Amino acid sequence: MANISITLDGIDQAIAGLNYKDGSVKAKAVMAIRSFYTSEDAVKNLNSIDADTLIRSIWAVEDDPSKIKAKRRNFSSIKSSINADLATLSKKGLNSENIIITESNIFDMTEEAKSNLLSSFSDAVKTGGINLDQAADLLKAISDFLETLPMEKKDLDSQNIVSQIQKILRKMTEETLAEDEIEEIELDEEEAIEEIEEVEEIEEIELEDDQEIEEEIDALELDEDEEIEEVEIDEDEAVEEIELDEDEEIEEVEDVEEIELEDDQEIEEGIDAEERVEDEDIEEVEVLNEEDEEIEEIELENDETLEELDELDEDELKALEEFRQKKELAEHFDESLGDREKKYNKYTTVPEGKYTIGTRKSLKSSLELQEFDMPKVYIGIYPVTNALFEIFIEETGYITTAEEKGFGRVFHSRFKKDEKISTWKKIAGSEDVKNAFWYQPTGPDSNLHGKRNHPVVQISVQDAMAYASWIGRRLPTESEWEAAARTDLGYTYPWGDEFNIKALNIEQSGFSDTCPVDEYDAFANEFKIVDLLGNVMEWTSDMEDSPVPSRKKITYCIAKGGAWNSKNDVTISSRGLFKPGFSSNTVGFRCISEIFI
Repeated sequence: MANISITLDGIDQAIAGLNYKDGSVKAKAVMAIRSFYTSEDAVKNLNSIDADTLIRSIWAVEDDPSKIKAKRRNFSSIKSSINADLATLSKKGLNSENIIITESNIFDMTEEAKSNLLSSFSDAVKTGGINLDQAADLLKAISDFLETLPMEKKDLDSQNIVSQIQKILRKMTEETLAEDEIEEIELDEEEAIEEIEEVEEIEEIELEDDQEIEEEIDALELDEDEEIEEVEIDEDEAVEEIELDEDEEIEEVEDVEEIELEDDQEIEEGIDAEERVEDEDIEEVEVLNEEDEEIEEIELENDETLEELDELDEDELKALEEFRQKKELAEHFDESLGDREKKYNKYTTVPEGKYTIGTRKSLKSSLELQEFDMPKVYIGIYPVTNALFEIFIEETGYITTAEEKGFGRVFHSRFKKDEKISTWKKIAGSEDVKNAFWYQPTGPDSNLHGKRNHPVVQISVQDAMAYASWIGRRLPTESEWEAAARTDLGYTYPWGDEFNIKALNIEQSGFSDTCPVDEYDAFANEFKIVDLLGNVMEWTSDMEDSPVPSRKKITYCIAKGGAWNSKNDVTISSRGLFKPGFSSNTVGFRCISEIFI
């Protein structure tokens, strides 16, 4: 008999299926909850676990109230992410008890699974398909199970299950059931027995062990105006199976005399199918759907026609599956956004072709002037905003590099202007600031108030890659970024070959900070891409060895464009080299992919 509630074995099976890396945040969270289940009694009696207790165990924040409070949102996001992973395991059959983490932070069966169990038990009881011992066990299990349900789930149907089992128990103890014959089945009072009219005799059918029940339909009730015609089949005639494939011709049909159609239409004259096959070829097979509409065309993703899957090699099949998965991720993310966020998650086409990238300057840190064969791709119209990145954090519980290190680099501008006064410092500078993270870019005294549509900063290249992968996309290479920015016109700036201080956010603009990513919509390039220069530098997926000789070999991550603290000599070719793990309030990113959503 199936388990009616979760078990320790079921919990351990689900945890093993998650296969989280030891030491990861989600692994710590799962094991922190598991530590409260010391026996099967704990499975039945544990009603809740204090969230702050789990947070102390996961992040080792001890009893610091401010740290515990700061981690509560992360804990909620981690639970959501784990439950999504558990749901995936259930679909694969690796979470047989459909276990999740509840709002009270304990393991339990999903509400859907509970409802399905109640329905299956109800069906078993109504059909009487259980013996005396099974019924007794079932009654006890169901009673215990109903005790675990909240009041709103104890509907009339679920409560009736217990009374139905009790009726069967009484019946089983009062009567001796023959092993070979069931003489009578009494139905519950709530079930109505419909009258069976015009039945003259009920014949007893004795069934022997191991024999199958075969039913024959001896008579059909016909309308008064219809007659029953006898059809005799000669003993010497054989009924041969004819399998019709899409590419096979109909070889033999001896004699079609009459076909009665569902819509009461009648074909009056028989067609000698054998002669038709000899004289005519069957050129077309029409397939009708449930609504009797003809399927004329199948459109495949990205207008590509996949003719024969069996001709694809293993690498091509793998690439096709990866493309499908990425498309599903991208579509799911976009569909989850509100109208405002959708605007900032739009992508535009960069056509395939030859593009000029690089510069003639002999600077070792610059990309060399060259021609680049650009594939057709789709690139984000805007850099990723704080609002979009926040969704990623809430859904996954991801911890950024700066949060793991405990600090981020904070730059200060020399020039700042506001409505009343402008200030100018002789030198700009930067420093590593403790607790400078994406949601407080310059430190604990800062926040994202009024900055939901600003580019996210304090993001390492690893963080950017994690986000891009989660939405089914990736970071552009340096060449792809620069080709998309220059367009096939090869401009020095996104808007043309002449510098325009009104077209970008740099030090001279006086913001002394990031601005909305759509601040300069009017200066989008020919591909409609916005905010490519100034505001924030943008990570690429490329890395490069240090241009300056040193004893220790260092490979740097490449960021393109300029930031809000850049001087007015910034161009599309401008780049920055940063060590892996670097994050600051001047670097963000945008995504690119081969998928259009």
